[in-house]
Amino acid sequence: MTTRAAALRAPRIPLYGALRALFWATMAAGSSLILLNTLPFYSFSPTVPFLLEKAAAYADPVWRISLYVHITGGLVCLFSALPQFSRTLLRTRPGLHRAIGWTYVASVLVLVVPTGLYLALYAKGGMPGRVGFLVTGLALLYTTWRGLEHVHRRDFRGHIAWMVRSYAMAATAITFRVLYIAFHAAGTGHEYVLALWFSLFVNWGIAECVVLRHRKGVRT
Repeated sequence: MTTRAAALRAPRIPLYGALRALFWATMAAGSSLILLNTLPFYSFSPTVPFLLEKAAAYADPVWRISLYVHITGGLVCLFSALPQFSRTLLRTRPGLHRAIGWTYVASVLVLVVPTGLYLALYAKGGMPGRVGFLVTGLALLYTTWRGLEHVHRRDFRGHIAWMVRSYAMAATAITFRVLYIAFHAAGTGHEYVLALWFSLFVNWGIAECVVLRHRKGVRT
């Protein structure tokens, strides 16, 4: 049976025991590093290195507003997602799970995606960079919407699958930074674009492995 109870009986995702704890600790650490890297932006000073690179775009108030809405929504998105995969929270505090879930969905659909699609038009990396960010934004929009659609139909198995994919797309913000450092250290050239596209495919692949494992574990 594909009910909330069946979903709860599925094996823990994405990993068991210590490896699962290590995975989520890594995600929390990655989100925290993004927070630390984002804090200088709230000085609203154009001397922040990224803003110096974007001096022409920074002169546009629409771009500036979009940037600050995007980075703020992104932080809400990343940190609200972390507790949503807690089986204990879902089992013991379903009301809190729903409230945090709505926070995540609203941050994605209202804040992150609309501004991200606009900012993508100004992204580094030329056309491959712009297309990469557009694809990532649209994938985040689609997967989040599907997750919301399934929970409204009380298809909790489908809801879990699509929210795993949604988080995977949101977490490209973390994977991208890790891969960028790795490609830069390797001296590959074009590391910005490579990190962008690799983060998209790596995260999507991991998400599909997690979904497949969950499907095999749910008793029907």
